Amino acid sequence: MLSGISGSIPGSDGGASSAPRRMRITNMSALSQGLDTEKLVNANLEAAAIPLEQMQQHQADLDAKSAIWRQVQQKLDGFLKSAGNLHLRQDFSAFKSIVPPHSAFTVTPGPGASLGSYSVSVSSLARPGVLVSSGVADKDKTSVLNIPPDGAFSHATLTFLIGDHLVGGKIRSVRIDQSTGFTLESLAGAINDAHIGIHAMVMRTGAPGAPYSLSLSSTKNGMNFRVMEQEGLDFTFKTVQKASLAHLTVNGVPVQSESNDVADAIPGSVIHLRQTTGPTPTTASIVHNTKTIKTNVGAFVKSYNSLLDFLDKETRVNPATGQGGPLLGAYSVVDLRNRLGTVLTRPLPEKVQGKFRTLADVGITFQRNGHLSFDSGKFDKALASNYDDVVHLMTGQGATPGIVAGVHDLLMEFANPASGPLAGEISDINDQERTNVREMTRKQDELANLKDQLEEKYSGLQGLLGGLNQKQAYVQQQIARGVL
Repeated sequence: MLSGISGSIPGSDGGASSAPRRMRITNMSALSQGLDTEKLVNANLEAAAIPLEQMQQHQADLDAKSAIWRQVQQKLDGFLKSAGNLHLRQDFSAFKSIVPPHSAFTVTPGPGASLGSYSVSVSSLARPGVLVSSGVADKDKTSVLNIPPDGAFSHATLTFLIGDHLVGGKIRSVRIDQSTGFTLESLAGAINDAHIGIHAMVMRTGAPGAPYSLSLSSTKNGMNFRVMEQEGLDFTFKTVQKASLAHLTVNGVPVQSESNDVADAIPGSVIHLRQTTGPTPTTASIVHNTKTIKTNVGAFVKSYNSLLDFLDKETRVNPATGQGGPLLGAYSVVDLRNRLGTVLTRPLPEKVQGKFRTLADVGITFQRNGHLSFDSGKFDKALASNYDDVVHLMTGQGATPGIVAGVHDLLMEFANPASGPLAGEISDINDQERTNVREMTRKQDELANLKDQLEEKYSGLQGLLGGLNQKQAYVQQQIARGVL
């Protein structure tokens, strides 16, 4: 609409021969007054960006849903870990020892320990042989040679008999010279570097005038040794401890050991010797460690309830809005809950031996809210009366899985990172996110191009209006001069 121009067109009154009339033109700058091109561009872009905003909201929804599925995965992994502590027979091979306080030994049972009581008597501990030398004035300054060093040819040698010279004894020599040094510390270092089965160290004994001595000990318990010969040295060596093996009896059977940690004298266990027992044996008992087993069962129940609570929260319908949780109707969730319920409540097949057929028989029961509860007292009684039957109930027998073993197998299937249903759910969301990101990128490029086009279009419009304003000014000048 050209509101800035008014007047009559010649002949507009219908007369063919009417005389031309002068046109009256008002201010054409009204055409461009108030034209905010930036606002026009932004208004167009806002309208065009609505699909992008919807994509961004969809991306946020996908991110939130992916985070929830990952939390499901974490809960499932926690439940799988707790089931993993109860699904094999070896998981019930938890033992502890009962030994009187302040005994001469302790016992550590291993997974293969044998139940029972054992009478243990310790007559000697395993010890290394120990020699100590006569003293010298200092450890790192004065030469220990019995003559003053006289240059490159100065040296000294210690020769040892290690072991019994009649049965398996070995003769070994250690040399010190200018390359090693001639101090007491040099001699100790040379012995250790020789690796002959003797450990040397410098001791401060505090003896007046000669406070430092060389202490030598065999690296193996029960191995004696002695200094056979000294060349260039003049030490006196004294035996301060004879080597010995550990000697004990277990249920009257003699046992000897190079170590004070005696393995398998009690089958599947280690006896840690501290001192001798004297003439009266001490009784050690190996029993089931039911505390560990009960702790694992409690963790199993807690993990299941935690998983159930999370699934309930994420599938619940909000009564105020009527909107369901993000996992409502998800097939994987429905399938998981149904199959877990079936496995946990299904009786053990008759071909599995034992008096216990369901978890409820040993104190693990379902509550009205779907939670599991654990009666540790009832479980204790079941273990005390029929330990193997509890193990069969949980782990199964032969090729037939027990109840917890069945739960473990089911969770392994669901939690499989390559083919499990949860991995499929997460992978599907990841695919949707990648597709949505590509679409958002494409839309952002479209908006950038649209902005360029709009700015170019409105820039041209401003140029056109500017030209019209110039023409209007010219026409007005001509009218003022009476030309038009």
